[in-house]
Amino acid sequence: MEKYIEALQKCEVFAGVEKKCIEELMRYAKIQRYDSKELVRSRNDECDEMLFLVEGEAFGLFTNPEGHVLQIDHMFAPKLLAAAVIFSTEAKYPVDVETAQPSVFLSIEKDRFVSYMMKNEQLLRNYLRYVSDAFVFITDRFYEITMKNLVQKVCSYLVRLMEEQKSPVVTLDMTKEELSREFGATRPALSRVFVELEKLGIIEMEGKRVKVNDIDYVQDYAEFG
Repeated sequence: MEKYIEALQKCEVFAGVEKKCIEELMRYAKIQRYDSKELVRSRNDECDEMLFLVEGEAFGLFTNPEGHVLQIDHMFAPKLLAAAVIFSTEAKYPVDVETAQPSVFLSIEKDRFVSYMMKNEQLLRNYLRYVSDAFVFITDRFYEITMKNLVQKVCSYLVRLMEEQKSPVVTLDMTKEELSREFGATRPALSRVFVELEKLGIIEMEGKRVKVNDIDYVQDYAEFG
């Protein structure tokens, strides 16, 4: 039990919180052990607990309707899971949680944890900061994924044009507005991709004329998509 208390002390949520408070909370914690590659929680499971990973590591995974698995997070102990959704109106786990190796989790009833936060300002401040950081991480992660997918779509489009026009210098056959609708993206997001590719020296643009300087890069990204 002492090693789990020590693990919680290293968790951001308990930074600067007296050990006595953690020991009191531990009296109400349920210890759950899992082997490697075990499903800990499923997406849309009710989230009415403070779930801490105190030993091992786990993945936050999202499976789309086509069955493709996307890794959203790689979590290492000690860490509080689902911090950003616990107090939402319909609190449910947003992703599947699967262990990467044998791991140990501590589950503390949500209302019990709230009562301790109300009595301990440091714990409350830590939690609010933790939730804010989690929100920023999730926003950045999805932006990264969205932009990556958009780069793949742009590269695939350029490869098609090079094949059709039989040249590394191509003329776009659609406007940026039409392309953004084709790719399911906003026009500013699409424009940022072209700007970034140009900054990297992958392409050169002049109006609707695009010169592909790094054909291998464009083809590799297109195939990856």
